[in-house]
Amino acid sequence: MNIYYKVFKTSLANQLEYRVNFISGFLFSLFPFTVNVLLWLAVSYQSTDMPLEAGGIVSYYFLTLITYNITSTVSIFKVSDDIRLGTLNTYLIKPYNYALYQLASDLPHRFVFITMNALPILILYFLLSPYFVFNFFTWKIVFFTLFLFAGYLINFLIDFLIALYSFYFSRVSSLYTSIRVLKNISAGIIFPLVFLPESVFKVLKNLPFAFISHIPVSFLLDNEPFYGAFLYLLKAACWIAVLSVFCAIVWKKGLKKYSAYGG
Repeated sequence: MNIYYKVFKTSLANQLEYRVNFISGFLFSLFPFTVNVLLWLAVSYQSTDMPLEAGGIVSYYFLTLITYNITSTVSIFKVSDDIRLGTLNTYLIKPYNYALYQLASDLPHRFVFITMNALPILILYFLLSPYFVFNFFTWKIVFFTLFLFAGYLINFLIDFLIALYSFYFSRVSSLYTSIRVLKNISAGIIFPLVFLPESVFKVLKNLPFAFISHIPVSFLLDNEPFYGAFLYLLKAACWIAVLSVFCAIVWKKGLKKYSAYGG
């Protein structure tokens, strides 16, 4: 574990040199946040059977803004390039797990984001607080944090799995873009999943994508009991285990096709 801690510290130091990028990236994400809020507020004022009222919509997209940025990952193209360009050799001869190495390299991005954007988020919170319909309790904050970490791991494993297909295809950017669109819809990032038909909603909320945003956000907005939150954590753990197994299988088979000059 000491190896991964050193990788984490090195990556953290590197990311701190570009900390302004994290602030600007968050500020740019406020534009789609504003558009979504205004759009669905306009719809809610024209409709009498909306699942969410004005306060619920503002609360939903504020929490989604946070969860989306915290559970995002940036390792997919680094992994893909390592395989495609043959630089994976450098890591195969070293005494550590490549997936854990990439995880330790990716995590600092989230730490820097939280640190650098804490103040803008607090300002936005106080500006919008009159519209919020959620409350913070100690046990809810603990579970919300666990959901965020689980969502991050699920997102990382999905992206890592996509990147591993570079063993078989020279480019995975098109595959990644397609899955990213599907992921953002299924995670409730583009619009709340409760707006969908009940049958579709029941399917999507049980997919791993839901843990990236929908479940953490809904947990704070709904009166979810303790045992319900614990059950969702167990589901998240199961999805993490399943995705880890898939990654291990694709990795093992991919190495058989891998050559020194790329996959």
